[in-house]
Amino acid sequence: MTDSRFAVYLIPPYKLSKGISEVHHLLRKQFGFAAADRFPVHCTIKGFFKKNDQPVSQLQSELDEFFQTQFAIPVSAEDFRVDPIGFGLSLMTLGGKPNTPFLEFREKVVDITRPYIADDCDFKDHDLGRTFHPHITFSFRDIPNELYDNIFAWMEAGPDLKGPFLADTYHFLEVFSEDWSGSWWDSITWRLLKSWRLKPEN
Repeated sequence: MTDSRFAVYLIPPYKLSKGISEVHHLLRKQFGFAAADRFPVHCTIKGFFKKNDQPVSQLQSELDEFFQTQFAIPVSAEDFRVDPIGFGLSLMTLGGKPNTPFLEFREKVVDITRPYIADDCDFKDHDLGRTFHPHITFSFRDIPNELYDNIFAWMEAGPDLKGPFLADTYHFLEVFSEDWSGSWWDSITWRLLKSWRLKPEN
């Protein structure tokens, strides 16, 4: 087992998590795509990062202080996100426009974690070096691009998982893999360090 990584995730509400869990299970059962099913159903807020020498307890305390001052944010799955390594539900927009409060919330979490990221973090460029696109993954990493169209057609008979919800539950995870420099998704495991539940603003 190599050194661990850390992440902060938005956890969708029960019914949506259940629906997406079914997608993960069926893609694994029917097609053999298992990577997404090894994770909790989530939207990444701060993706994997290798921590420097500062204590994780200190980072968790800073996250505690932040989440204690925050309210649940309205978000919506209004479209799909598709890229060369996977696909899922996009949470970029609310009512057809960029969900600025949610995107700004994410940047605040990144600002808290940034001083704790090791200089040699292997995920820094992937997570912080490109435009953030919040999404909930259906499948990634182990799905060949040439099968996308067939998978999309097969999924058309499934439930419609789009719609609004309150982003109110967040998890802080420690993540483990036997091969961070290679196919880390084949051996991924994780443990929950802390969970926060935010109240609606009104």
